[in-house]
Amino acid sequence: MAKTELIDSHISVKQCTRAVHALHAYVSKKQKEQEEKELLPSNEQYVWLQVTVKRMHPEHKIKPFKIPLKHPLIDPRVTPVCLITKDPQREYKDLLESHKIKFISRVVGITKLKGKFKSYEARRMLLKENGMFMADERVIPLLPKLLGKKWFDAKKQPIPVCLTRKDLKGELERAIESTYMHQNRGTCTSVKIGLLSHAPEKILDNIKISLPAIVSNIKGNWDNIQNIHIKTNSSISLPIWTCEAGDATGGRWDGMVQSKDASEESESDEDSDSDDADMDLEESVPEVPVSKGKSKGTKKPLDEIVQKSVTPKEVKQKRSAEGAEKKKAKIVKGGPVKSAKGALIGKKPGRP
Repeated sequence: MAKTELIDSHISVKQCTRAVHALHAYVSKKQKEQEEKELLPSNEQYVWLQVTVKRMHPEHKIKPFKIPLKHPLIDPRVTPVCLITKDPQREYKDLLESHKIKFISRVVGITKLKGKFKSYEARRMLLKENGMFMADERVIPLLPKLLGKKWFDAKKQPIPVCLTRKDLKGELERAIESTYMHQNRGTCTSVKIGLLSHAPEKILDNIKISLPAIVSNIKGNWDNIQNIHIKTNSSISLPIWTCEAGDATGGRWDGMVQSKDASEESESDEDSDSDDADMDLEESVPEVPVSKGKSKGTKKPLDEIVQKSVTPKEVKQKRSAEGAEKKKAKIVKGGPVKSAKGALIGKKPGRP
């Protein structure tokens, strides 16, 4: 197959085109049927690129990777964009005005986020009113606790931007025109690469632009990728690329299949362990003398002694029985036993 027919030298353009057209036709048909039954219009569905890796990433990163797109997912003229900044809030509003930036709908400072938007209802309204959130990269570590999990469930995590750059307008425009890959510790990562309202050709263009950047941010690159699918929010996933199932270079089990030398060593270790276990079983169990009453020299196997368990209740009963026998023997031998206190005090005067 010619190199011009592949995306990033791996994915077939023909296979990708067939999957995109099939997914777009199926979901569009289902959405029209749903709109006929419901009064309110449904939310816009995204097209996701789902990447499954062979080995999990060792750490979770809060800051996402920026992925370029040819056709943006957000239009600031239609979708409101909110910017979260440091304090004071007024300073950054003046900064946006000085750079003639008019596509930011709202600016919220940290103090305002802790005060006005502290309640759950206020934060829910803020999430619903804005389609995209950007934040100063210096306050990103504070936001998960202040915003709550609803931002992450809605896939509207604030995008970090640098507000100290000279070309501030270009920085914010590039942030809006890109998509983002949030690295997790699992084996599956999903990235938005299109809208259902986009034509299939636009979705295919976004895949061609975004896929090399996605692969470059995965540890191990193509050698660590197991398969790639495309899907929407509620549809099944269609495969566009799958690695080979063998243990060859780049295959599913590459580096995971045990070599012959290692298997022979493991077998020899198992044999030695089994021999040691047999030797332990063949050893005789030592016997220890156990006294029972006045008889001496009675011996019992050690395993019987260890296996026999004595409860605290039985110990208490045994001690009380021994004490009663001793007291009875003293009474029979020398009359009633006086306590140590009675022996010291003796008889009190005036008493017989």
